[in-house]
Amino acid sequence: MRGEELFKERNFWQKNAFDRIKASLLTARDNAFLQYDGMQESYLVVVYGPSQIGKTSLILKLIGIRDDNDCFQKVSQTLRTKEITRGNSSTSTAILYARSDTEQYALAVEDEPGKVSEKLFFSDEKELETKLIEVRSRVVKNRESARSVLHIDIPRKFFTAKTAAENLYVMDLPGVGSKTEGEAAHVQKLMRRYLPVAQVCLVVCTANTIQSLEVQDGLEPYWRDKPGQYIVAATKAFSLGTVKDYFKKPRQQREKSFYDFVMETYKTETGKYLGETSKVKVFPVELADSFQKLCESLEEEDRKEMTETRDRILQELRQSIQQREGQRFQAALQRLQGELKIAEKSRLAESDGQLDKKEKEIEVENDIIKQSEDFIKRETTGDKQTEREERLRKIKGLQAAKDMLTGCADWFEIRYKPALNEKIDALIEREDLFRTSGGGRYLVDRVSALRQNDSDRKVFAALLDYLREKVSGDEGYLDQYVKILKDAGMTVSYNKDALWLKLEQDINEDFYQEYYPKQSLFHREKVWLEDVQKLNGEIVEKVAKELLKYEIKWLGELEEELRREEELERQSQQLLAGKRKKADDAKARKSTLEAQKAVLEKAREHIVEEIRQDRENLEDYRRIAKEAYTEQYAGIVRRIRQTPGVVEKTKLILLLGMLEEDYKAAIGGCQDEISAGKT
Repeated sequence: MRGEELFKERNFWQKNAFDRIKASLLTARDNAFLQYDGMQESYLVVVYGPSQIGKTSLILKLIGIRDDNDCFQKVSQTLRTKEITRGNSSTSTAILYARSDTEQYALAVEDEPGKVSEKLFFSDEKELETKLIEVRSRVVKNRESARSVLHIDIPRKFFTAKTAAENLYVMDLPGVGSKTEGEAAHVQKLMRRYLPVAQVCLVVCTANTIQSLEVQDGLEPYWRDKPGQYIVAATKAFSLGTVKDYFKKPRQQREKSFYDFVMETYKTETGKYLGETSKVKVFPVELADSFQKLCESLEEEDRKEMTETRDRILQELRQSIQQREGQRFQAALQRLQGELKIAEKSRLAESDGQLDKKEKEIEVENDIIKQSEDFIKRETTGDKQTEREERLRKIKGLQAAKDMLTGCADWFEIRYKPALNEKIDALIEREDLFRTSGGGRYLVDRVSALRQNDSDRKVFAALLDYLREKVSGDEGYLDQYVKILKDAGMTVSYNKDALWLKLEQDINEDFYQEYYPKQSLFHREKVWLEDVQKLNGEIVEKVAKELLKYEIKWLGELEEELRREEELERQSQQLLAGKRKKADDAKARKSTLEAQKAVLEKAREHIVEEIRQDRENLEDYRRIAKEAYTEQYAGIVRRIRQTPGVVEKTKLILLLGMLEEDYKAAIGGCQDEISAGKT
C-alpha cells in the first residue's frame, strides 16, 4: 500500500458517513447522488435569493439544459406552467432539480423531513404541468403544507451529452424577501437542513441590485468571509448600461475582451459591498429573454463574443462549484455544532432576555391597572360611595331649590296683587265703606270734630293684616321660602317679625297718607276706589322688592353651596375618569405587550425547536459516523489479520491510528453539546 493510498483511505469513513447523511435527506432520489463510489462526485447546490430575478433560468443552465431544439424553452415553460405569467415567481415552495436517468419527468413531494411521496413519472409535459398546477394550488390554498419540498427530475434528453454540470443537484429555495413570518422561518429551516450537506450556497441577485449583497437577511453571519461555502451570481448582468456600452465602441478600439471587461466591472462593483478583502467569487450571467434581446441588437461577431462569454462564465461557475472541497462530514458537524452553540448561548439567551423584559413591562402595566382599579373601587363602594351619593342628593336638592326659588319675588307680586284687590274690594262692599258721586265711587268720607271715623281705617288695616299673613305668617312666603332652603340642606338665619315690622313701618310712611289724606278745615280729599287698587299694587310691589333682597341673598348662598358641591363632584368624577383612563391605557399597552410577548414566545419556540433538531442532527451524525467508522475500522482489522507482510501490517496499524484520531477529532466536542440539558 502506497502512502497516498493510505491517506486516501483515511477519509473513506467520513465520505461514507457524509453520503449516508445526504441519502437520508434526499430520500426521493434513486440516482447516483445517493451513492458514493469514490470515483464520481455529486454536488448539491442551494440557491438563495429573491423571486422574479431569473433563478429558474440560471438553475436550468447550471445543470446543463441544452439551447438547441428549443430544449431550454420547453423545460422552462413546463416548469413554470401556463398559470404563471412572465415576471412572476415559479417557486411557491422549495424545489430540488436533478437530471433523470430516464426520458421522463419525475415528481415527488416531501411534506415532512424524510416523508416523501411515491415518485410519479410523466412522459407528457402537459401531464406534469397539470400536476404542478395542482400541487401549487394546494400550497396557495394551504391545503398542503407550504413547507413542502418538490423533487423534480428532468429527462436526460434535454441535457448536453457531456457536461461539467452532469452531477449537479440544485435546490431552489422559495423566493426570500417580502415573505410571511412562517415562510421566512421555513426558508431558515431548509437552510439549516441542507446547507451542511451542500457543496455551496449560490446567492443570487440582479446586476442592478448588487448593493443588496451588503445585507442578506437569512444567511448566516459573516457569510461573505466564507468563500468556500458561498458564491454570488448576478443575473441580467450584460443589460447593465456600462456593459452594454462596451459594444458601442468599434472592435479595433476595444482595449480588452468582453469577458475581461465584464469580470473586471463586476469585481469592482461587488467589492464595494462584499468588501475588498472578500474572496467570495462573483459570476455575472445573462440568460433567457434578456440575453436574446441583447443578441438581437448586436452584429453577428459581437453576438458570438457575448454568447461565448456567457457560456464561459457558466462553465467557470460549474467548475467553481465542483473544485471546492465543499462540506465534508467534519465541517458539517462543526457547522451544526456552531449553530447549536449560537442558538443556546446567544439566540436563546437573547430571546429569554427579551421575554424577561417584556414580562417586567407587563408587570408595570399590571401594577398601574391594580392601583387604578383599587382607587376606583374605594371611591365607588362603602363610605366613599355613601358620601358621594349624599353629595349627589344634595346637589339635586340644591338645584331643585334654586329652580323653585328663582323668581319667587315676581311670583309673590303676580299671585297676591289680584288677591289683595279682591279682599279689599270685598271688605269695602261688605262694610259699605264707599260712596258714590258723579265722579264715581270713593271711600267713605265722614268728618267729625268730635270723633274719628275708625271704619275708614279698616281698609288699610285689612291690607296690612293680609300682607302680614302672606309675608311672615306660619305658612307665609318667608316660611315657605325658608322651608325649601332647609329641605335643600341650607341653614338660614332670619327674623320674620322684624322683617314685617320694617315692612309695616315703610308702608305706613309711604302709603298711609295716600289712603287717608289729611283733612283740611272744611273737608278731606276723596280717595277713589280705582286709586285704592293702584295703591294696593304699589304696596305689593314694595313688599316684593324687599323680599327680593332676601331672595338675592339666600339664592346667592344657595348657588355658592351648589357650586361648591358640584365642584367636589366634578373633581371626584374627573379623578375617577382619570383613573379609568389610566387603567384603560395600561390595559391597551398590556394587550400590545402581550401580543409582542406571544410573538417572542413563538420565536423562542422556533429557537428551541431548532436546537432540538440540531441535537437530533448531531445525534444522527454521530450515529452515522460511528457506523461508518466502525465498519471501516473492522475492515482494516480484518485486513491486518489477513495480511502476512510486516510492512503492510504496520501501514494498516498506522491507518487505524489515524482513523481513531480523525474520529475523535470529528466528534470530540459533540457529545458535550448533545448531552447538555434540555432547553
